[in-house]
Amino acid sequence: MDYAGAVTAAPPGWRHFAIGDLERLPLGVRKRALTTVPPLELELLQAGDPRAEERVLRAVFWSLVYHLEPEKWESLASVEPIHPDALAALPTVRRAVDIGAGSGRLTAHLLTRCERVLAIEPSLGLARILKAKLPAAITAAGWAEALPIADGWSELTTACGSPGPEPMILNEMRRVTRAGGLVLLISPERPEEYERLGWTRTTLEPIPAPEHARWIDDFFGPPDPPHELVMTRILGD
Repeated sequence: MDYAGAVTAAPPGWRHFAIGDLERLPLGVRKRALTTVPPLELELLQAGDPRAEERVLRAVFWSLVYHLEPEKWESLASVEPIHPDALAALPTVRRAVDIGAGSGRLTAHLLTRCERVLAIEPSLGLARILKAKLPAAITAAGWAEALPIADGWSELTTACGSPGPEPMILNEMRRVTRAGGLVLLISPERPEEYERLGWTRTTLEPIPAPEHARWIDDFFGPPDPPHELVMTRILGD
């Protein structure tokens, strides 16, 4: 999603943060979040323009909550269960990778059908939650654009809520997946772009969110359990 789209789509919880919270982000995370902000907007931000501050907070809301409020993220994930038919599409394999694993929503299901599961998660807070909940998973820090995984290690490379098909991310997913292996993404951003690239796309009937606390809607907006799949098989040379 581009900057303008992120500003418009920010849920009400952006008001929970102040512009000073950007300094609380790890340096690498902060730099990454601000790469989407146009240069002119950054100039206005540095000049203390309050409207620019609001727009930037709205645009980087998900980075702020993901890295600074992992418990809130975990609460949202708990009321957005993955569609059962999406889970049924996951094959049984020896080795699987969960990219951007969060607190383990998808990792937990992979552990029931895979011998080894590697969960890649850049948020230290969410990684701690995942380790406590799912000690059987191998947890490592990393971003989708630079996965800390050997070439061809994975037989199933997957993610829930992953980014759109950026070239660096596509290259990394192909690199770490062995020939004949499957890349399967659940509700990624811009699934129509994956489809245009030749991936198989399946849109499932949405399921309702379970009963949950009202603050989740007030902060994040209505929960939307993941219900879309895109997948592709990695061919050999």
